[in-house]
Amino acid sequence: MLTRSLRVEGAPTVPSRWLLRLDSLLRLVGIKPETIHAGVWLGWQAGLDGRPAFKPARAPAPCPPVPLRPSRLSVTEIETWMRDPYAIYAKHILGLEPLDPLDADPTAAERGSFIHEALEKFVGAYPDGLPKDAYAKLLDCGRKAFGRALEWPTVQAFWWPRFERIARWFLDVEAQRRPLVAASLVEARGELELFLPGCRPFRLRGKADRIDRLRAGGLVIIDYKTGRVPTSPQVENLHAPQLPLEAAMVSAGAFAGIEKAKVAELAYWSLKGGREIAEILPIKGDAGELGARARAQLEKLIAAYEDPAMPYLPLPDPDFGLAAGPYDQLSRRGEWGIERGEGEP
Repeated sequence: MLTRSLRVEGAPTVPSRWLLRLDSLLRLVGIKPETIHAGVWLGWQAGLDGRPAFKPARAPAPCPPVPLRPSRLSVTEIETWMRDPYAIYAKHILGLEPLDPLDADPTAAERGSFIHEALEKFVGAYPDGLPKDAYAKLLDCGRKAFGRALEWPTVQAFWWPRFERIARWFLDVEAQRRPLVAASLVEARGELELFLPGCRPFRLRGKADRIDRLRAGGLVIIDYKTGRVPTSPQVENLHAPQLPLEAAMVSAGAFAGIEKAKVAELAYWSLKGGREIAEILPIKGDAGELGARARAQLEKLIAAYEDPAMPYLPLPDPDFGLAAGPYDQLSRRGEWGIERGEGEP
C-alpha cells in the first residue's frame, strides 16, 4: 500500500513523478488504483469516524426519607453539607466512618489537635496573666498534649520544633493582647436550636477555639488553624461559614457561660511553625452582619433538605466543591466527571 498526503498545511500537493508513472502504468493495463479494495478502505475510514451510541449513567442522587436525615450538625459540618452533601449522607445516614490506615504515622489533623489542646490548656491555666516562665509552661502543656506521639521520629524531628516556634510567637502575641482582654474562654461549647415552619427542629452545635471579651466591649471569636486557612473573601461570601455561624450563635446567647453580646471581630490564627511561623488573619466586614447572613443561609439549607425529593449529591456545584473527600471512592465522584463540571448529575 502506497499513500501520500493530498494537502500539507492546507495547500494541495503534487504527486511525485514516480507515483504518476506508476498510476499511468496501472491504468494502461486496465487497473484503476482508486478502485482497488475501495470498499474495504472506505469502511475502515468510516469506522474511525463513527462510534457506538454512549449514554453515561447518572451520578448517585440518594433521597432518603426525611425522618432519617440529620437534624443536628456542627458548625464545621455545615460547610461540608454545602460543598459535598453526599459526605453528610454517608456519615450520618449510612453511619459510615473512614478507616485509618494500619500502623500509620500521626496525621496532620492529629498535629492540629495536639497544638489546639496545648494552647487550650495554657490559656485555661493562666487566664488572667502570663507566668514568669511562660515559655517553659507552654512547652510543658505541649508535651502533655503530644503525649506518646513524641516517640515518633517524624514528630520529634519536624512537629515539635514547629510547636516550639509557634509557642514563642504565641507568647509574644499574648503579651500584647492580655492588657486589652478582660477574659478568655477556650473550647467554648454551645448549641442553637432553630425552628422553621414546616421543618423539624434543627440543632446547630458549635465549639469555638477561643472567645475573648475585650475590655473596651465586644467579643472576638478566634479559630486556630494549623492547615489551610479560608480567605477573607471566602468567609465574606459564606463559602466558609464556620466563624460567621459561631458569631450567630454568640448573638443568640447559645454558648454556655457567654451572655448575648456584640461580636467585634472574627479572626483566624494561622499556626504553621515553618518559615512563616504564624499570623493573625482578621475577617473583614461587620461580624454581626456576617452572622445574620450565615444564619439565614443555613435556614434555607435546612428547608431545602426537608424536601424528600432533595438529593444528597456528591458535588452539587463544581466551582464550590472540596478538592478531595473521605467518601469520594464510595460516591465515585471522579468517575462521573462531576468535579470537572462535565455533564449533568
